[in-house]
Parts: sequence; structure tokens; C-alpha cells
Amino acid sequence: MDKTKIQQKSSKRKLLRLFCLFLSSFLIATVSASVYNYLYMDASTIAAESAKVQFVSGADSTAAGASIGTNGTYVKFTSMAGWPNATRIYENAVGIQNLDSSTRTIELRYNSWSGSTSNIDYIYVKVFDGTTQQGSTITVGTAGSSTGSLSIPASTTWRVQWEIKWAAGASSSDSVSVTLQLVVTGE
Repeated sequence: MDKTKIQQKSSKRKLLRLFCLFLSSFLIATVSASVYNYLYMDASTIAAESAKVQFVSGADSTAAGASIGTNGTYVKFTSMAGWPNATRIYENAVGIQNLDSSTRTIELRYNSWSGSTSNIDYIYVKVFDGTTQQGSTITVGTAGSSTGSLSIPASTTWRVQWEIKWAAGASSSDSVSVTLQLVVTGE
């Protein structure tokens, strides 16, 4: 036999061995992938409880058209408005009350808005303890805008202030909808 034929047979043997090795590896991987262990988690009692931090009526809630949900965990404003090129302030549109016996950590965050957003100069939302602003001003329309993390003492109510300024060219047909989130840390 000449040298070329010997090399061809040797190459074929190597390919056959490599193929067998690949096939056996594939079978081992396939067989081991069908072994499962099931573990379970059972939550047998998940109870509803009263919220420790709730929205409560403020001095300007009626003017702002505030509707607070049954459990104080939701508020909707339906009467907020403003004039073009003038700032309207709802100093106490709603309160945030800590009903717990210990300090709670909260954060009010901008979530989204829609509507005639190009005709708004600004909407600012601020949280106050009396006359002292707590945290940063929320600029509606700015992603990530929030008060930052705040510690509200036990049995305390803070007020939420809205400042609305429509652009000079805004008309009575313009409107926006705004969604904020109140994040309460802990249980």
C-alpha cells in the first residue's frame, strides 16, 4: 500500500473515533437532561392586612378632586387644573400618613404621563412635613425623578403639594394625565 492510502485510512479511523466520541457525549448529555427534582413551596396562609402607610384627605383634596380608595392605598385626582402662563399650587392635595408605631421608609416617584405634555411648562410634586420640604422635588416628565428615600415618623402625616404651570400657548382643550408611585419599604 502506498503512503497516501494509509494516511486516508488513518484519517477515516480518526473521524470515526471522533464521531463515536461525539455521539456518546450527546447521548450522555441527553440522558442526564431528563433527570428532574421537584421542590415545593407552600404558602398556606396569605392574609390581607391594613396598610401601615395610607393616603388621607388634605386641605385641598376637594379642590383637587381627590378620591381616596377604601383602604387608603390609592388616590385619584380629577379636578386639578391651571391657567396658561400662571402657576397653580395645591398645597395639600393629599396627605401621606404613617399609621405604624415605628418610622417607615417611603419614596414618591414619577412613573408616567400622557396627553398634551408639550404644552406644560412644568408640574412639580413636593412632600412637606408642615413647612419643611422632605426630599427632592419631583419633576413630572423626567424619568427617575423622585423624592428620594424618606423616613416618615410613626403617627405622622405629611402633605403632598402639586405645582402646575401650563405654557402661555395652552388652550382649554389641553390636558395631561400623571401617574406617581408611593413606595413603602418593609411589610
